[in-house]
Amino acid sequence: MRLAERIHLVGSGANGFDLTDPYDCHVYLLDGGSELALVDAGAGMGAGAVVENVRRAGFDPARIRQVLCTHAHGDHAGGAARMRALLPGASFAMSAHAAGLIERGDEVGTSLAPAIEAGIYPAGYRLEPCPVERRLADGDRVAVGDLELECLETPGHADGHLSFLLEHGGRRSLFAGDLVFHGGTVLLQATHDCSVQALTASLRRLRPLALDALFPGHFAVSLRDGQRHVERANAVLDTLLLPPPAVTAW
Repeated sequence: MRLAERIHLVGSGANGFDLTDPYDCHVYLLDGGSELALVDAGAGMGAGAVVENVRRAGFDPARIRQVLCTHAHGDHAGGAARMRALLPGASFAMSAHAAGLIERGDEVGTSLAPAIEAGIYPAGYRLEPCPVERRLADGDRVAVGDLELECLETPGHADGHLSFLLEHGGRRSLFAGDLVFHGGTVLLQATHDCSVQALTASLRRLRPLALDALFPGHFAVSLRDGQRHVERANAVLDTLLLPPPAVTAW
């Protein structure tokens, strides 16, 4: 599904467009010309469908050289090992915190264990360990062919959460993971890696970005005036309240 010049949606689950497995987040394909990259890996059960959607979009999956994960939760990075098996030419990149969790297959550190217990994931779901080639930090730049993304540390929904800012063709697009969604909603969970204070600081950081497009990890995307969703969340924070939840119950 082509969203914009150089940007395609190739994975999305039940909290999105039902393109692949229900547990998948949005998985974005970036077309850098000489090479491709994915933003997020999904939960894993739909990895084959993601790769097939890359083909249907007219691209050779062998040209995917990088998989960039916003954070280590199961729906975003739990599919790393299965995706690696399908894309042997791709390297994986995420924050140092997230990388350690994924390399160890740490189901407690990623909050997967309580999520399984709460019924958010199926009982048999497991986090398969996966090597991570690059640890990303705030301000790092990632080249994808002739595109370049800037890494922004945006914790709150999860420790080690990154957002990726793309400036291309006079437009600014943010791949925001689970930091903020369409309508200025957020996703706070009663887990050890979720912090209201960190989320507030991250949303404040986005306020001056003047985004054209907002590409979150779930739900609707915004192709024009994406900054309005960030501003809606910040306007609520200005009143000392929290932005509304993206979902009221799983």
